[in-house]
Amino acid sequence: MHNILYLRKNHCSLNTIKDQIKLNLTPSVYHKTNHEVIYRGLDLAERIARRAVLVDFGKMFNDLKKDGSYDSAMEVCSYLNGTRWLRCLKSWHDTLSENFDGYYFECNDCGHLDSDNEAHNVEDDYSVCCDCRHNYYWSDRNNYYQNDRDDEDEYEDDDRGHENIGSYHSSKRRLGHIPSSFDQRSPRVLLGLELEMECKHEDYDKDSRAGHLLDAIGSYRGQTYALCEEDGSLDDGFEMVTGYTGLDVHKEQLQFFKHLFKGMASHNTDTCGLHVHICKSNMSTLHGAKMVFFINDTNNYQLIKAVARRDASYGKIKDKKSDTSWLKDVVRHKKDKHSQLKGLNSDRYEALNFNNEKTIEFRLFKGSLKYDTIMACLEFTYATWHFCKDAGIDQLTTDQFIQFICMPQNKSDTRFLRVYLKNKGFDMACGMPTVCPDHLRKVA
Repeated sequence: MHNILYLRKNHCSLNTIKDQIKLNLTPSVYHKTNHEVIYRGLDLAERIARRAVLVDFGKMFNDLKKDGSYDSAMEVCSYLNGTRWLRCLKSWHDTLSENFDGYYFECNDCGHLDSDNEAHNVEDDYSVCCDCRHNYYWSDRNNYYQNDRDDEDEYEDDDRGHENIGSYHSSKRRLGHIPSSFDQRSPRVLLGLELEMECKHEDYDKDSRAGHLLDAIGSYRGQTYALCEEDGSLDDGFEMVTGYTGLDVHKEQLQFFKHLFKGMASHNTDTCGLHVHICKSNMSTLHGAKMVFFINDTNNYQLIKAVARRDASYGKIKDKKSDTSWLKDVVRHKKDKHSQLKGLNSDRYEALNFNNEKTIEFRLFKGSLKYDTIMACLEFTYATWHFCKDAGIDQLTTDQFIQFICMPQNKSDTRFLRVYLKNKGFDMACGMPTVCPDHLRKVA
């Protein structure tokens, strides 16, 4: 109304006033959610011009929809996706999926939109279009595209001056499933560990420390259990990556960390995290959504903070109950469970990352070189997977989770976690902390 009075006071034409009224009153998803973003700082003429672009696009898109011209509609949406102010309005590949048969994706490299069946998987992390795939090399070993060639004799080149530390993501080609007693369980749920650490003592160098670590736990009954690789987020350290196996194998191998790992640090740094990957096969979309709700529920903050040993600045925690916009990426895929699970988070740096092809990544934990703490993180991940599978939406509480891990049938898989939470001040009878929140900041 203020704009209308301003126009009237300054003797603007009747047509200009009508245009402003249309701009204010026309119902639109853009007007509801991004009005301030797309019109902020613009004068009236520029605002009307932008509105005209949206109107023209709407007419064009409706015509293409009637004609079934999805190729042309895809090109139009790709153009809109590449225009800065239009990109913020909504997900244009969602627009295509909502109006045409099939599913569409946005190339992570160039932003081009294309049909899902034209997507090319890069290192199980993201998808690229046909043009951008030529920037990568195909790996027969891993069945995906990657940044470097996958030649047997290239492993020596990967180390680039380090005998024991490979290049970033080089372990993906050399680690796999490690047999364990958990293979006999139904469903079979395996875990993999990524642990970052820094070399903090001048008497040691990181490559020799990595060699010492691998000599101790690198192999398990003829299988490669762990490898070390570079990570650009670290100052002078490396990341230990394990294969996928059951809690029993991790429990045996990681006993190395019962003793001080001289020269290395993880918890007492600003750079190191501990990430746990767990299988997402055999998962329903509802199961995955319940995990998102459980981890992100503000009512569970004390539990998550205690286990993570840090705030949400690294593995992002978001209010998923108040803002359910994230569910649109799930619903649009209809019956495609694989794509639905990937759509549970658009930002791979959230506390739970579903973007990987075969695993959910728990990114919330701060790094640690203490055996009991590492095992507690692995057990928390495993327990969360099973707890959320059968719990109702209204049961995703700290109290119910504590009761779950204390059940007789679950005690063998949560021994370290239960001791850890008890030491953090949680009453293992009811699940609620019995100490002040400051106690939860205790260094693990």
